[in-house]
Amino acid sequence: MAESEVQKRQIHYPPVPNGIDYLRDVVDRLARESGEPSERDLKYAVLHLQAAAEVLLKARLREEHWSLVISKAEKTNLKKFEKGEFESATNNETVRRLVDVVGLDISAGDKKTLLDLATTRNQLQHWGITEEANAVLTRAADVLDFLIRFLDRYLLPGLGADDEEAVADDLEEIRIGLTRIKSYVNSRMERLKENDLKGHEVRTVRCPDCQQLALIVDGATNNCLFCPRDWTDPLELASSYDSTFGYSPAPGDVYEDTLVDCPDCETPTLLLEAETVAGDGSVPLCFNCAEIQDGLEDCMRCGRLYRSTDEEVICSNCFADLG
Repeated sequence: MAESEVQKRQIHYPPVPNGIDYLRDVVDRLARESGEPSERDLKYAVLHLQAAAEVLLKARLREEHWSLVISKAEKTNLKKFEKGEFESATNNETVRRLVDVVGLDISAGDKKTLLDLATTRNQLQHWGITEEANAVLTRAADVLDFLIRFLDRYLLPGLGADDEEAVADDLEEIRIGLTRIKSYVNSRMERLKENDLKGHEVRTVRCPDCQQLALIVDGATNNCLFCPRDWTDPLELASSYDSTFGYSPAPGDVYEDTLVDCPDCETPTLLLEAETVAGDGSVPLCFNCAEIQDGLEDCMRCGRLYRSTDEEVICSNCFADLG
């Protein structure tokens, strides 16, 4: 190759094609036809998926105005921005600006999925992590799903003809790959429901790690059959479940918290509204004694939950205190 030809070579990755290129690499690693992704595949999938999310979300901010990409716009100018001499907004602030400033519709669930990925990426890049492979895989699938929807709705309609043509093949492969990943997750869950989860439906809840309905609450191992992960500390499990899936109490609700003391085992591991595989609506389930606490009353004196045995209106603690 002539020297003049070498000098003409350039790396050209505008923001949207750049983000899509990251996504293509993620799918290539996670949806291998040869088998399940390796640990190295999962590692780089997390790093490149987070890179894709940052690039694509900030591309939409830039479309609104370049200053929205910058952490502190008063400390830079357009020339510095075009040279890349600036500190960009954090992940949380980027999502906030997209919703509150630009007016995009990003659900609370999608926001949490994005921020969870950012946390995993930071742990991985700066310290290294040990995490269940299937939890990483399902989290990646959720973020991929969101980013495809984000692209279709907010970025692809504004692409120029050249960029649109340049990313067409990559987008097709990404969509096919995402289908493969979802198919793997769905088929594995179907096998679990037909076999290992049978008979445990009323105590099977979503795992805070992989978010699949595959965690059997028994108060001891609390094993998720999809990850798989054992939650041997019921307090940790209850807290993680509550922070991940707990509802937000409405004004005027008797209980400000969704995680309260269990009247049987007296530990703060009772979820007032836990979703189970049984599908009979939310149930009050204790993650320590593994009992569904139906028929509870509110103590008229202290307000705590208790089980009335003789139509009494206060709990046993209050009885003892008054006696």
